[in-house]
Amino acid sequence: MFPLDSFRLPSRRPIAHLLLTLAVAVAWAAPLAALADDAKAPPQNPGSSDAANPANLEDLKKIEERVRAVARQVIPAIVGIKVGSAGGSGVVVSEDGLVLTAGHVVGKPGQDVTFYFADGRSVPGKTLGLYRSADAGMMRITKKGKYAFVEVGDNEEMAPGKWLVAMGHPFGFRPSRPPVVRVGRLIRASETTLQTDCPLISGDSGGPLLDLNGKLVGINSRIGGGAEQNFHVPVGVFVENWDRLLTGDNWLDETLARTDDAVKEAFKEVVSAARQCVAVVKADDEPAALGVIAGPNGWILTKASEIDGKKEIKVTLTDRRELPAEVVGIHTQHDLAMLKIEADALPRIDWTSAKPPVGSWLATVGVSETPLAVGALSTPTISIPPQQGKLGIVVSEGDKGPKILKVLSGAGADKAGLKAEDVIVQCDGKRIKKRLDLTKLISRRKLGDTLKLLVLRGGKELSFSARLLPIENEKTRERQRLNASTTGLSKRRDNFPAVLQHDTVLRPDQCGGPVVDLSGKVVGINIARGGRTETYCIPTATVLPLMYDLMSGRLAPPKPAEAVAEKDPAPQAAPDAEKKQPETPAPAAPSSGEEAQPPRKAA
Repeated sequence: MFPLDSFRLPSRRPIAHLLLTLAVAVAWAAPLAALADDAKAPPQNPGSSDAANPANLEDLKKIEERVRAVARQVIPAIVGIKVGSAGGSGVVVSEDGLVLTAGHVVGKPGQDVTFYFADGRSVPGKTLGLYRSADAGMMRITKKGKYAFVEVGDNEEMAPGKWLVAMGHPFGFRPSRPPVVRVGRLIRASETTLQTDCPLISGDSGGPLLDLNGKLVGINSRIGGGAEQNFHVPVGVFVENWDRLLTGDNWLDETLARTDDAVKEAFKEVVSAARQCVAVVKADDEPAALGVIAGPNGWILTKASEIDGKKEIKVTLTDRRELPAEVVGIHTQHDLAMLKIEADALPRIDWTSAKPPVGSWLATVGVSETPLAVGALSTPTISIPPQQGKLGIVVSEGDKGPKILKVLSGAGADKAGLKAEDVIVQCDGKRIKKRLDLTKLISRRKLGDTLKLLVLRGGKELSFSARLLPIENEKTRERQRLNASTTGLSKRRDNFPAVLQHDTVLRPDQCGGPVVDLSGKVVGINIARGGRTETYCIPTATVLPLMYDLMSGRLAPPKPAEAVAEKDPAPQAAPDAEKKQPETPAPAAPSSGEEAQPPRKAA
């Protein structure tokens, strides 16, 4: 329990005085007028009765009366919060200006804060402590004064079905709008989380959850996908950790996770050899990917798409040497790039083409003595299909071809200029008679591809070029947000002919390096962070046969346009990653455990 002297809860400030203060704020007179007609505190009822279902109109009126009273009482104590460029909501809980909010709104202790009240005032403050595991945070108003505040309640009578009031500033504080009231019921409760159907959204974080007596029982924290998935930090969490929050502590609970240092320490022997062969690849002075030493004479294998279009590539070795690198080969299909640095006598890596069984431990090797991350093999070797784009049209069968009924706003068809009532008669030069013809053709193309369409409009044939784009709506955006989790997703994460899928959690710039099993041998190269549940690794058996072509110059990237113009005015075709040029004979691919070496130039 917190010491009462640090909390300092005096008798409630007279609400009539507050309303007099509010009345002089002309800009707020209109939105607050409806709240000021009766300033008395809500009638006090036993908490257990607040969970009862209303049986009739009279019961509904009683709930309504108490909700109105809570709103009148509490709104003067609710604040909008701005911390740097971020923001949220909060509630004052002491006359001298302590504010409770969500931990993620605090961010870190000691930051400057601006608090915004419903009467138009703004006052300065500081962030205090945050309990990150529970998302509980505390701040303080630093301007001396007496502030309206809310009484802190408890969580002893939090029965499912209890009627509650949530308040805050949806999508952030607006000067012309007082704190927004929401009403709902408690769905479930634990020591660390309350779930209600009081609908919340971004900006509500840190706002109060109140019982029908106007007492604080929780703080708005986060939401899920459904309207009933609104989560709050119980006020008991704040009470139990009051001293630490007040003194500016910033802490997490100890957890036993697979990413714990103790778990990684067990892999120390496993990664000891492979870590000597790891490199950090920078593109234009920003971390881009990891790399692996592919040959002792300065060959570095990495992920291609993370360095595509960059002007300056540098490689940092485990001995801390930072060296400029040249891109000498790119295999587009597998998203691999071969770099060349001026170095020799580099360590040799131990490859294995053995296929680990599903469920095997896999360690992603970094430059440290312990793994960067660990996980388990989720699937045998699989292919990852290309992401599918859509034209963004709704069609029906027509006499001369598919007839467009609707064009989705912002879709590829919309951007190309297609309209409802257009009839599609050709796609990429092929006659289209039915919807199925068009569907089959689109299914063979990938996201970003452009289709050449011939349509009939008003008896005239018109040509259009339409790109296949992702369909964006609220559902797809939410799915993308959840899938990206906290790590983000690789730019190129699809259309791989062969990968091992594992559940290791990595950032996109941590791909490109080696993955080892418990033998310490390299089973593949991490090539993409594919989603919340998957990271993709190209197996060694796929990587090794590509090495020689990547080193030989056969897969060299196109020269910059200005360099081509200076040295050779004739048009130059970009090298085809899948076609081999006959002038340099291809050496045999190395067997498992054998080091890749650059091919000798033909005489």
